[in-house]
Amino acid sequence: MVYFPMISDLRLHGKTGPVEYFAFVGGASAYNTYFYEEIPSGIRFFSRGNEFTITADGLHYKGTGGSFCEYMFGVDQPLKDLLKRDIANRLILSGAFLDDKERVVFTNETEGHESFYRLFIQGHAVKNYYFFVASDFSGDYKKRQKQILGAVGKFLKRTDLLHENSDTDLLEGFLNELREENSTVFLFKLIHEGNQKFYQTYAGFYAKDRLLSPNEELYMEDITARHQIDRYQQERMKIDVMYRHLNNKHVVDEYCDILLSGLSNDTLYHQEFARLERLRTLGIRNNIPIVLFETLDDLLLRGKKIQAIEEPEYLRETRTILQSLFFKDQSLKKHIIHEDIIRLLRAKQIADAKRDKGFEQILLDTVRACDEIARETNDFNLFEEFTSIATYFDRFDNVSTVLSHLAFMENVEFSEDSLRSLLGNKREFDQLDKGVFENLFVTELLNNKYVTSYGRKKVKTLAKGIKKINAGDASLRDIIGELTAITGEEKLYRFIHKALKERTRNFFPGLDTKKGREKIREDISQELGGQGIALQIPKNLYDRVFLDIKKESFYLNHLLPPIIQNKDTVLREDFLNNSGLDRFYIETLEREYFEQRKLDPALLEKLLVGGGERI
Repeated sequence: MVYFPMISDLRLHGKTGPVEYFAFVGGASAYNTYFYEEIPSGIRFFSRGNEFTITADGLHYKGTGGSFCEYMFGVDQPLKDLLKRDIANRLILSGAFLDDKERVVFTNETEGHESFYRLFIQGHAVKNYYFFVASDFSGDYKKRQKQILGAVGKFLKRTDLLHENSDTDLLEGFLNELREENSTVFLFKLIHEGNQKFYQTYAGFYAKDRLLSPNEELYMEDITARHQIDRYQQERMKIDVMYRHLNNKHVVDEYCDILLSGLSNDTLYHQEFARLERLRTLGIRNNIPIVLFETLDDLLLRGKKIQAIEEPEYLRETRTILQSLFFKDQSLKKHIIHEDIIRLLRAKQIADAKRDKGFEQILLDTVRACDEIARETNDFNLFEEFTSIATYFDRFDNVSTVLSHLAFMENVEFSEDSLRSLLGNKREFDQLDKGVFENLFVTELLNNKYVTSYGRKKVKTLAKGIKKINAGDASLRDIIGELTAITGEEKLYRFIHKALKERTRNFFPGLDTKKGREKIREDISQELGGQGIALQIPKNLYDRVFLDIKKESFYLNHLLPPIIQNKDTVLREDFLNNSGLDRFYIETLEREYFEQRKLDPALLEKLLVGGGERI
């Protein structure tokens, strides 16, 4: 018996306009199906009453089928999908829509068209899929669409094959779920080449340190310029990359769970707000971008207000300043002056502190309006004017990120390039007003009660160092040397603290006498030597560590028990404010104390959010 090879599926690949496309055909008679033709406007795919046409600037579809893509920031997501962790993709059937109660309503109007611009703005920024099913079915389109949704809907909404780019497996899975031997499935994959280049490059850079270097930022700007990628699309792709980084996932998932619990209750309680705030602080310490948390607020709260309040003054002022860009009468159009930009920066700072997405929403609304006007009139002056303002917001985020790392994170290597970039940004802010940099960044950080003692010292040293450099009294290398010395002392403090803590935990002899403590100091110096660090531990640092450990012991053994018994957050706050110990570290000790004694963690939560008032 002779066996002949059988074609199970076909693939067609091409490019048009900004899009690269793939057409996959599988199922009944795929091996001998004539299914496409080139036409003056593009390429047309067809089979038994179905059509899908791709042109240089968009597409047209007709028949039984629909579209699907991965969910990402900017893709409308029904609440039902948000509440189910296993749903990864959006699915739309042609002629179907969601009513006010998010129920699918089918119609017979399955023909439509879409521009590539709208497709990649409203759908996935990089890749989107369309499909149609060719069969012998006769009757209402809406009945057939219901059948298709019932067969393949669950598979398409939950499969990871889109993310994995396993298109052959995707087609095979579709056919298996459809279970129609006499039907042929046409699957179309549309990729925006410019957006794909941006996404993949940014993902590669971000994967290393979750932070881009100045050279990498310049490279991304070159991609943006070459492919004319608008700001909104850039932000969508950056946020999606950040979302998918594995090291961000556990903190972000916890944050997401708290928001979802509040969403189901239509409110958030004080302790939930406190948990969200601590997760944000932890996120900064772990180098998780704050924009991830802001995006979760936007996606999960979905515009809901926790309390019915009027728009705050800082948002009203932001809207007023930016709306002045859109006056049609040129005599009424005012240029935004330095004083206005300072107001916008202060509004952004207030919004960030309050976790208020209203400010970012106003910016997104503004950039969309600018983009629409530019496309309609081909006049990009308005868009360029807004971009010049938005540059200050980018500088704000860059400075805030660098200083936050310095203040909250240990072992941060602060290079001359980082300091040079910081000085450049400061010069730009100084052109607005000489006090803006100090007020917006330095003072704000020093007032944060979670900044560590060494973090506070580094921020103060940096602020003084910048003044010395600008006055010509110090070089970049001098200030980097001072910061490096503080970081070195911080590492040494942690080493001594750990070694001393071990000895106190094991009732090490000699701690009660001066001579015994000196002997222990020599022992720890020898431990450092064993690690290749030839250093005699400074006595004043050693004594400070010893005193801090005594404070910890006093707090855990003498203050914390009555604080717990009496729910006395006033006494607790007094100790935290006056002991000189890091608040984040003390909270860690308190958690260990509660876990070891199997105390009710809810009580600890109340102590943490007590704010200096008796519960």
